[in-house]
Amino acid sequence: MEKQPLRKFGVMLLVVLLAVLSGCSSKQDEWQQMLQEASSRADRAVSNLEKQISNGGIRNTRLLSRYADVVRKQKPEMGEIVDALAEDATLKGPILKGLKSRLETARQDAKSAPAQGQAAVENTWNELNRITSAAAPDVYGMMLTDPINVLADMSDGRLARVSAMSKEASALANQSGDQGVGGQLVGNPNYGHWQQDSSGNSFWAWYGQYALLSSLFRGPVSYGGWAGRRDYSYYNDYGRDAYTSPSQRREQNTVRQQTEKKFKREGKTFRSPYAKTRTGGASGIKKPVIRNNRSFKSASKKSSGSFKSPYKSSSKSSTLSSSRSSSYRTSRSFGGGK
Repeated sequence: MEKQPLRKFGVMLLVVLLAVLSGCSSKQDEWQQMLQEASSRADRAVSNLEKQISNGGIRNTRLLSRYADVVRKQKPEMGEIVDALAEDATLKGPILKGLKSRLETARQDAKSAPAQGQAAVENTWNELNRITSAAAPDVYGMMLTDPINVLADMSDGRLARVSAMSKEASALANQSGDQGVGGQLVGNPNYGHWQQDSSGNSFWAWYGQYALLSSLFRGPVSYGGWAGRRDYSYYNDYGRDAYTSPSQRREQNTVRQQTEKKFKREGKTFRSPYAKTRTGGASGIKKPVIRNNRSFKSASKKSSGSFKSPYKSSSKSSTLSSSRSSSYRTSRSFGGGK
């Protein structure tokens, strides 16, 4: 007679265990579905961006090429750096390459994230949505205003800046230091990176094809000096969240934290380069729109409601918790198009 209660207890324990396993499997499947949908959106967005670039459907890709032609003729000795900047008007540009590399990494992460848990799922979901936002043709076009405006500054006034104040007006509005031509690209990981010297100071180092820009600067650009007195750029003021990979973001945070600690030890005041948005972008400037944590919760609920588990579990899926203006000089010499 004693065996019967034990048998019943064993059956109940098995039922509970199966229910728990069913709930876990169901949740992982729901997360997998969410990530597959986000991955598909990002893939379509990047593919569409490639088509738009190839077909000349983005106005600022055409404008970048035209500005490059003007400066190349005006300053043939700067041909190498002009050619490098003009690559962003093509499929070989570092911005597009960066998006494609991030998409490939995020795709791989999407396969393993559900088994790693909620935090991994949310991080991957956020990255895929940043990529989707960054691949919007109009937003990509705004990212090109930085290299376009570098070429404008290289032209010594012959070409006007695009969707931005003149160099003089911007420097006055932001009380920024004049670092020379090319300052819009400092801090942008598509063109260079911060490098620490033996004293613990970080300086901007250009990638090889952009090395000539250093000759247009008034000297090495230190992170501490740049952080407090940087001027406006689309990447640093609007595009950084969408156009920065998770690993690049960690590197940026590390440099900021190291510099802040060094300043504190030396009794200096440190100002984060991203503490406030700089004045300089044209009114109505196009900004990346990224799905936030609230959107993530909504997507999780929607997925949970529409997903049918292969196990008839009654357990409910839990929702996931989270993580200007002055006078502008814009180019009108090359009109037309989108």
